[in-house]
Amino acid sequence: MKLTNLNELQMPSWHWLNINDTELNLTADIGVAYLNKAECRNSSEIKLQPQADGEPIEALPADMQRMREFIAAHQNYSLTITIPQHVRLEQPVFLDFILDDMSPVLIDQLHIRAEKGSQADIVVTYRAAGNAVCFHGGFAYLEAAPDARVRLFKIQMLGSNDIHLDTTAVTAAEGGRGDVLTCELGGAQVISSCNIALAGAASSSNLDSLYLGSGRRRLDLNYRLEVRGTSSDGEIVVKGALSGSAKKTLKSTLDFISGASGARGREVETVLTLSDRVINLSAPLLLCGEDNVEGEHATTTGRPDEAKLYYLMSRGFSEKEAKRLLVEASFTPLLNKIPSDSLRGDILTKIQEVVHDEQ
Repeated sequence: MKLTNLNELQMPSWHWLNINDTELNLTADIGVAYLNKAECRNSSEIKLQPQADGEPIEALPADMQRMREFIAAHQNYSLTITIPQHVRLEQPVFLDFILDDMSPVLIDQLHIRAEKGSQADIVVTYRAAGNAVCFHGGFAYLEAAPDARVRLFKIQMLGSNDIHLDTTAVTAAEGGRGDVLTCELGGAQVISSCNIALAGAASSSNLDSLYLGSGRRRLDLNYRLEVRGTSSDGEIVVKGALSGSAKKTLKSTLDFISGASGARGREVETVLTLSDRVINLSAPLLLCGEDNVEGEHATTTGRPDEAKLYYLMSRGFSEKEAKRLLVEASFTPLLNKIPSDSLRGDILTKIQEVVHDEQ
């Protein structure tokens, strides 16, 4: 099976770089309904329904709608999480998936509803165990109702030969806030996207992303912040490190829709390249259909600072240890947002693996 026209750039450009969309050839037998179970921790104050509804999502881009239909047709795990009105969770809710030799295919659909005035952190992890080549395909929809505050963390730590195909959609109503932080740390091929719609007045969101590329990994990332509500505020922050012969493509879009008066948006990417053989492609877009807005975007790519490397190595660190410290320093502002010491430790271990993979 071939999936085409994935991660489409909203305004096609740079045709010679072949980045306007991507495709995926699936060799996994996704028609088999493997039994996939997930452990959901700290869920006593929320409502769990073992089915994600298929209600329409306003202004969902066409490529993401096709992804949603694909996931719905083949899903083997489905869940709706509801945070009731005015419930404020003190502890994060953890949803842990493990793909292994007995269940190497996971196709999950999640629907997270944060009702009026609620507050919660939802942490979803994807891990691989065993020797099988695993495939994950996922679609998550997060709704932040008026005055709700919800943060969704998606941590992907699959194996070096696995495939990860993931989509997240967020809608924030008036005064609502829906934050997303994705960590793309494993997999041989990663195709990941997120679309955040600031639909209501004074709605807000931070879309943060960390990625690591090593060996011959291929990553195609597509992030979009759609600003519709008056006086809404959004930000896209992406930080990555590439080594070996890894290739990464990032499409990040700020889209100010007519009527979003007084809105603000920002997008920024910082990439550390640890090898001369990596391929790093970035396509930041800023689209504006409203006059009274503030928008800015920037991309910074480069090798580790030689002066900082020299300083660290003069203090007894090896070159690889010094590079690892610089990558960790770059990632720290986003890592500190993750509400789990153990997960932060796992990510630091992955950083060490990526740096050591550099040849």
